[in-house]
Amino acid sequence: MIKIILLASLWIVPLSMCEAKSHFSLGLNKTLKDVQNSKGKVEDKPFSPYLGWGHHFNLFDTGFGFSPQIGYIHTNEVANDSFGKQTTHSIFLNWDFLYIPAFSAQTAFRFGIGNFIKRVSGKGGTVEIPNGNSTDRARRPSKTVSSFSSTFNLGADYNFNMPLTDLGITDLGLRFELFTFRPLSQENRNYAFNFGVLMYY
Repeated sequence: MIKIILLASLWIVPLSMCEAKSHFSLGLNKTLKDVQNSKGKVEDKPFSPYLGWGHHFNLFDTGFGFSPQIGYIHTNEVANDSFGKQTTHSIFLNWDFLYIPAFSAQTAFRFGIGNFIKRVSGKGGTVEIPNGNSTDRARRPSKTVSSFSSTFNLGADYNFNMPLTDLGITDLGLRFELFTFRPLSQENRNYAFNFGVLMYY
């Protein structure tokens, strides 16, 4: 699927280059599924700052567009043992399409797929985690370890038609996007979302 979208983007981008709009996105990321700590207590995942950059490509004035985006999420999570902090960095690459409805040219609905690369680094060791009525021992990384996930994305953009010409910004907006990890797995499905400010230039 990823290869098909990459090939499609190579065809779409040159045809739409004259109508491309670049943008930065800055905001917060939140994982919705809570986790248990070593004592079995449910802990809420913290908000994490994210930074994104991408393009909008209009597709032949049809109301549809292509909006790829690359971004970075940074989180410091306190470990549940004596090994200090483990640092988590995530890089995401979204392959989203847009639909701009006829009733509002300032609103764009987003849908597509994404790829997340999560990089965890720490001082190593092990941690006891709850497993039903007992516990299991899990190893914590002593170096940077990467994991890869794919997502199904849904969201919306809203633009204010508010240029800040002195700053080189052509428009400001807001973006909300929901990411569904492992959407076909009822047991392992998880969700996260981004909410942030858009700055077009």
